[in-house]
Formats: sequence, C-alpha cells, structure tokens
Amino acid sequence: MSGDLTDLDVRPLWEAVAARLARGDDAAAIRNVTAPLSRTGQAMVAGWLTRGRRTGSRPVALRATGNGSVVPVPKLLDALGRTPDDLRGLVEAAGVAIPDLAGQRRTADQMRADINDYAARALPDAPLLTARLRSYGISDETLEDRRWLIDSLSRLRELLPLPRPVTLARLAHHCTGDPHYFDLNDTGHGDKVVLLARDLLQVPQPDTPAAERALLARLGVIADRLSQTVLVLNVAASGDGPTDRALNLACSDNRPVHVTLHDLTAHPPALDSSRAWLVVENPSVVDEALMRGTDQPIVCTSGTLTAVDHTLLALAVDNGVPLEYSGDLDPSGHAIAAAVQARYQAAIRYMDEAARLAVDAGSRFGSVLLPEQKGAEREGDSPAKTPTEPTAGSQTQRVIFQEHSVILDLLLGPSAGDPLSVPRQRHSL
Repeated sequence: MSGDLTDLDVRPLWEAVAARLARGDDAAAIRNVTAPLSRTGQAMVAGWLTRGRRTGSRPVALRATGNGSVVPVPKLLDALGRTPDDLRGLVEAAGVAIPDLAGQRRTADQMRADINDYAARALPDAPLLTARLRSYGISDETLEDRRWLIDSLSRLRELLPLPRPVTLARLAHHCTGDPHYFDLNDTGHGDKVVLLARDLLQVPQPDTPAAERALLARLGVIADRLSQTVLVLNVAASGDGPTDRALNLACSDNRPVHVTLHDLTAHPPALDSSRAWLVVENPSVVDEALMRGTDQPIVCTSGTLTAVDHTLLALAVDNGVPLEYSGDLDPSGHAIAAAVQARYQAAIRYMDEAARLAVDAGSRFGSVLLPEQKGAEREGDSPAKTPTEPTAGSQTQRVIFQEHSVILDLLLGPSAGDPLSVPRQRHSL
C-alpha cells in the first residue's frame, strides 16, 4: 500500500491536496479535491475507497468533471486508516511540496503595509500621490525600485515650489541622476509629479497635456517647452511680441515655422482672427500647400494632440480664430477630429461619407484596406500606417489618407501642374 501511495499515477491527487493545504485550508475541512487522474490513477484511488466496504458492495466510481476526478478526502483517509492529521505527511511522502502560500500572503501583506507606511511618512502632504502608490502591487523584485521612487518624489517635494523655473529634466537629474526619470510619457514617472503638484496646489485633474504642463509651471517646473513644437504656415498675428513678430516674418517670407511651447506660453501671440485656420493631421499637407502656393493659414498636429497643439488651439479660440479640422479618415483621425470639434468648436471638413465617395470615384486608389493597428498614429514617434494586403483572420478598416490627390485638391484647391492630379469633375463636392 505504501508504494501505491507514491505512485506517479496518483501524484495529481496529492498535488491537488497540496494546493488546498498551501492556501491555508484546514486538513479536516477539505471535503473533496478534483485531480486530473489517469485511468490507472482513477482505478487505484477507486480501489482504495472500495477497501473495507462490505463484501458484495458495488465498486466505488469517482465522479468525473471537466477538470478531472472528484475524490472524497474524508472517505479516502478512512479507507487508508489515516486521519486528517496525517494528510500533510501523505502529501510530503509522495514527494509533493506544499508551498506556504498563506505565509507568503502574510509576508506580502506586511511588505505592502510597510512600504505604504514608508510612503505616507515620506510624503505626508500628498494624499493623491500616496493613494496612487498604494494601488500598485509590491514584491521582493520591485521593493527596491519602489523605495527609490518614493525617495525620489520625497526629494522633489522638498524643493517645491521652486524659487525660479527649472526644467523637468534637470530636476529629475538632481533628484535621481536620470534626466528622464520624471518624463511625462509612458516610460517615465511624470504622472506622479503631476499628482504631487495637484496635492500641493489643491486642484482637480488637468484635462489636457497642456494643462498638465501649466500646472507644473505654477511650481516652477518647466516641461517640454522647447522639445514640443507645432508646424504652422501663413498664421498671422496682430500683436508686437516676440512670437507675433516671428509668425508675421514667416508669413511675409511665405515659409512654414515650428512654434514651440515656450513661444506660446512665455510670449503668447495676439492672433489674427480675420481668416479661418485649417488644422490638418499630416506635415505632408503643409508641404503640398507650399508647393501649390496656398496662402491659407494651416496648422499641423502631426498625428496627435500634444501640449503645444492644445495650447495653440486654445489661444486661437481665445482670440476668436475660426477653426476647421481635416485628418485621415480612420479611427484615430476621427477621434482627433471629435476632440478638436468638442473642445475648440472646429468645423470638420472632408471627413464624411461624401468625401469618401468622392475619393472612391476619383482614382484607382480609393479607400485603402488596412490591417488594424491598435494605437497607431501618423508621423513622429508613432508607427506609420502602411497599406498592405490583409492576411487571413486579420481585422481590417477602410482608410483614406490625407495624401490622396482628391483630398488635397479639396483642402488646398487644384494644382494645374500636379503630375498626380485627378480630373476635377470626378471629385467635386
């Protein structure tokens, strides 16, 4: 019998019992376990359960489920002449380890309580920030990094508010040795810096990237104001500040200009509201406008709405500039269009079904069948959308890019010398 108890065919039974013991179940409270027993294992366990029964009794049959055979543990112990106190020994004799999961949970709970207490003491006036930190899991592998994060935020807290502006990169380097540690992106901890600023200033959640940076600036922390730029063409100003002069000089020279977040926040221009702006998604549209000699004011978001884009569009609304938006006819393009329309009251141009029909009628390349790319954006640091043949089983979407000749003609007017032009009568709206 003792040899049978350690047979490999019944090992799944002891592993199932071990799992129950490991999670803290009392041996006497375990009524049944379900184990993926082989036919031989089922026969062996059924044989044990049959022993000691009255002569002539029907053989015991184990109840089967989708996860295996159900074994009644108390009856099994009775048949083996054992008690619940022997259950752990039977498992260990079969060579099955019983991890102390309950003890591990207690250790993890204590570790979590200790690190949360550490954060609360290091950041006593930052309840939003410490609540965020408490929401994260903790383990032996992440404990050191979490302490470093808390210490870094505590060093930052001691410096705020700053007596004069300092860049976020320099501040991160001062606190951590890494200028990118507090970056406002998916790889940095800039979101914790924003939470800390909210705690210190007692303000609600910023609703745009521009609002986040404006919030940090109130504490003297300057983020991305030179690295973030927005491309504009023919955008005129009516004031006499540094940014006004730069915009007007670019207009007079008929050249595009990249306006920085610093230009718009340190020296916000008074914008000329006499002409509507065309806001587009792709820099290639601005380039095409240059080639066609278009004098229409154009602003390019380069595929996303970043802090500098939000800042410029908000200034436009404040100055009464009428806004029109046109982007790629795809999910991300429509999402940006909806945001610009809702927040900045922009009119949406050539992104409806009429534009799609005009494109499909206007050339052999109408809307393109494109495999779905979650989160994909145009240009910049996002993966480009490249037309390919769909593969079997792939999700697809119908996309029209702004580079389509029909869309460009609609946005910028036809170009007599365009070598890729489409006959005008085929795509008029």
